[in-house]
Amino acid sequence: MVIGFSSIERLAAAGGVRLTGVDLSLPLSPELKDAIVDAFLAHHVVVFPDQRLTREQQFAFAANFGEVEVHGAHRGESKRYGVAHVMTNLDAEGNPTIRVSRAANYHWHTDKPYHPAPPLLTTLYAVEVPPIGGNTEFANTALAYNALPEDIKRRIAGLRVVFRPAFDASRPAVDHPLVRTNPDTGRKALYLGNHSSHIRGMPEAEGAALLAELLEHATQRHFVYVHRWRVGDLVMWDNRCLLHRVVAGEEMGKYRRVMHRSVVRGTVPV
Repeated sequence: MVIGFSSIERLAAAGGVRLTGVDLSLPLSPELKDAIVDAFLAHHVVVFPDQRLTREQQFAFAANFGEVEVHGAHRGESKRYGVAHVMTNLDAEGNPTIRVSRAANYHWHTDKPYHPAPPLLTTLYAVEVPPIGGNTEFANTALAYNALPEDIKRRIAGLRVVFRPAFDASRPAVDHPLVRTNPDTGRKALYLGNHSSHIRGMPEAEGAALLAELLEHATQRHFVYVHRWRVGDLVMWDNRCLLHRVVAGEEMGKYRRVMHRSVVRGTVPV
């Protein structure tokens, strides 16, 4: 029996597990927290359906797992610390719109890899979702790394990826290992995505081509779990071994999609 859950359901071979019967608006017992961490490390994506959370309650849940980052502080934004960041597809007049840019969440990415210590995990809570579409895809880069041929693993061992925010090319770049080791499990995973530009010490065109090849490999369908959102879903995922993106479909220009996000600070990748 899993402490604190009514049921546990594995969602896909690529990862993901649904835990029912837990109310995240309430404080977690030590046993329940440990069970959630175990599910998180084993399955990388944990789905809690049928939640009813204020932004403060979501923040409090995320804070069980580490320091919750202040969103937008690097851009001078003024937001209350104890709330989740609101993410929407709405324009200034409150209408649904598709905004496609270099920084859009429609590209495969991991959250904030341009930080010296990128996030450990993200929680995203569904407030309003389209009746169809608006899904989030998660690509398991640990499975993708394991599936690489041995000669490719040898080729990329020790390489470091240069990351810079796609929304601000003026910010200083950081570099992290292309093959990242999870400090909690010891598993290796590819670390790349939309904010990566090139590989340190390699000609930029050559490095960009290698990153594109690895991204194509890592996002094959058998490495991907697709989450179809329902209002009240809270999803937490491991930024150290997953890429994710919102699926861009025409419904994103027709229907409202409102989500609340909290991000928990991580450690320097090794």
